[in-house]
Amino acid sequence: MIVCEYEFDRPDPRNPSYSLVEVDIYGWIPRQFWREVRDHRLSLRKNLKTGKFELYRHYYADDCDEVIFTGSLEECLKKAEEEWKRFHYGWAGVEPEFKPCRHKPPEISSLCPKRRTVIGVSG
Repeated sequence: MIVCEYEFDRPDPRNPSYSLVEVDIYGWIPRQFWREVRDHRLSLRKNLKTGKFELYRHYYADDCDEVIFTGSLEECLKKAEEEWKRFHYGWAGVEPEFKPCRHKPPEISSLCPKRRTVIGVSG
């Protein structure tokens, strides 16, 4: 998955301190980990007040959020890979690959605003 930092510039109308766009890293964790960490979704968002990216867990049981890591996009994607491996590698058996957009092929997000000019798409 390639993630472009420009996707996160628009504020959420319901909570303007955060980006409207969020990227879900995973949507649940296997039951075997629930004693260690409650079932949750892990997502990436941008705190528009601080300018930092945040990885946060959304816990289903009590509908609350917990920020587990704050940093640059690259730092958060690295931490996201660690979390994905921790909870999902055993059953999925594949390595996750979360990369920051470099705004040019081959590492460009399909949602990167520079994609049209770099790839030469008109319209």
